[in-house]
Amino acid sequence: MLTIRRVTPAALLALSLFMAVPARASVRTLLVPMPAAAELAAEDAVRDEDGQPWRFAVPNDVRATLAADGVWERLPDGSRRWRLDVESPGALTLNLGFTVFWLPRGATLTLRRPTAEAPEFTFDNGDNADHGQLWTPVVPGDALVVELTVPAGARLEPLLELGFVGAGYRGLGESPAAKSGLCNVDVACPEGDGWRAEIDAVGLVTINGSLICSGALVNNTAYDGKPYFLTANHCSITGPAAPSVVIYWNYQSPTCGQHGGGTLTQFTSGSTLRASWSGSDFTLIELDELPDPAYGVTYAGWNRGSALPSSAVAIHHPNCDEKSISFENDVLHLASYLATAEPGDSSHLRIVDWDTGTTEPGSSGSPLFDQDHLVVGQLHGGYAACGNSLSDWYGWLNRSWDGGGTPDTALMGWLDTAGTGAVTVPLMDPAAGEFTVVPVADISDSVSVGGPFTADGWDFRLLAVGSEPFRYTASVDQDWLAVSPAQGFVSDGADTVTVSLAPGPASRLPVGLHTATLTLTNPSLGTTVTRAIALEVLPDDPTTIMVGPNPFRDYTVWRLTLPQAGQLAWSVYDLGGRLVRGPVTRNLAAGVSEIAWDGRDDSGRRLPSGTYVWRVEALGREIRVRVNCSR
Repeated sequence: MLTIRRVTPAALLALSLFMAVPARASVRTLLVPMPAAAELAAEDAVRDEDGQPWRFAVPNDVRATLAADGVWERLPDGSRRWRLDVESPGALTLNLGFTVFWLPRGATLTLRRPTAEAPEFTFDNGDNADHGQLWTPVVPGDALVVELTVPAGARLEPLLELGFVGAGYRGLGESPAAKSGLCNVDVACPEGDGWRAEIDAVGLVTINGSLICSGALVNNTAYDGKPYFLTANHCSITGPAAPSVVIYWNYQSPTCGQHGGGTLTQFTSGSTLRASWSGSDFTLIELDELPDPAYGVTYAGWNRGSALPSSAVAIHHPNCDEKSISFENDVLHLASYLATAEPGDSSHLRIVDWDTGTTEPGSSGSPLFDQDHLVVGQLHGGYAACGNSLSDWYGWLNRSWDGGGTPDTALMGWLDTAGTGAVTVPLMDPAAGEFTVVPVADISDSVSVGGPFTADGWDFRLLAVGSEPFRYTASVDQDWLAVSPAQGFVSDGADTVTVSLAPGPASRLPVGLHTATLTLTNPSLGTTVTRAIALEVLPDDPTTIMVGPNPFRDYTVWRLTLPQAGQLAWSVYDLGGRLVRGPVTRNLAAGVSEIAWDGRDDSGRRLPSGTYVWRVEALGREIRVRVNCSR
């Protein structure tokens, strides 16, 4: 039974958020008792025998509200602060579930230990979720202080109700009695060197503030960074329980063999259930938010093919301890769950025995990688442990793909929304994605009015700087230009983005210069490269743009456009029709060209002031202009 120890005057119970807040008041304490260790041990033995998720905390349903519990005070700056102390004597950790959570802009909710001035965790209106809940990570110790601060002049009141307190009694607090077996291999050890990218995808999962599993963030065929997290069905992440999910990233030993020393400060809270199926024991959830880029989390690749892996690696959290890695060097086998007959119902992959490391309770839901570093399943259960050579069974991704045949019982509708039919997808590292674009120069071209136009050479190649694939998008800012493909991914090698004009655009573009910008982006990393595109639409015939200066003293320039490359010849005549210069022949490219006359004859002598006729012949057409020479 839970008790709430109230140490404030009874009149304080009548206060509401909309009434005057006293300048100072005493603190109320929510007291959560801890069952006897023997009682908990007996319950856990039964749970482990039944294959239930590993429990690390006693779940306690409570109800503490802003109006009826805790205490309000007004601060000197006009803001208001509500405080509630939570205690569970003897607990290793405490975690809270706010079953009602909504904060207005500027309000903050903090958790801290009573002896600490700085908060352990701070939440604000950016943590508001559609499901209206907030579940916190664990705070070490058996007491914590909850403080809600509302800024002065806030137009909206916060909504907050504490509905759950998890009192930790093993694991997640370095309990010596709950440490994983010594045969487990820390991911910090050399054995993990070839698997660093995959290690970063794996997280420790808590459900309803009391249960533990493992799992991994997984990529999808759109490479869009949607935070899908794969774990086990038996971890009990139902629709109502999904908001309670907290995932801890990088909870691992800092040094090989330490089996401890990990930190629990990097986390993601809240999720939505997307699909789950007991047949292959999978659950797929979508996290409420992306992991902080500073965590370095990756998206594991996967293989839904039917070929059996020739070897396998498991990355997991045994007994909810720091992350470990295990190796199977032999071919896997198809079987039914906990059976050895092959292929059984082909729902599971069987690890006959681990060659290095093992798994334990808490490892449930952890990914199994094949020889190509791709996820092929998640841990359902088994008998493996330090000191034996017994088997483990993993729900097979091949079977989970179609699952129960509906969107909420199959992976395919979520991990391949576009229906590409891809059998494998590689790991995606959002921190990767540096790329170079070839050519490095901007593009300029010309076309005769009315076309037809073919953009030869308007191709760009995106080259990955690193070895990890990443998603890209390509767009242009003018509707006369189309880019294809508009999105895709760059792997270890190259991908090509082809920029071309949409069908028949030249016929709609008037004579003149038209510009656009091509933007190539890795949306996960925010890397952007741009290229300027210039298209000059030329008249059908050679056309004068300008002649000047006119009159001139030392020289004059004739600027003209040619619809196509060809030979141009120019000559100068006096008004009596006598040839005084030329013909001068030049080969010119299509587009804008310039020719200049310095007012001299063929022998280099300066001609007298007067009016002259300048004549150009190009592409079968003749153009004449009058120019005035003034000495």
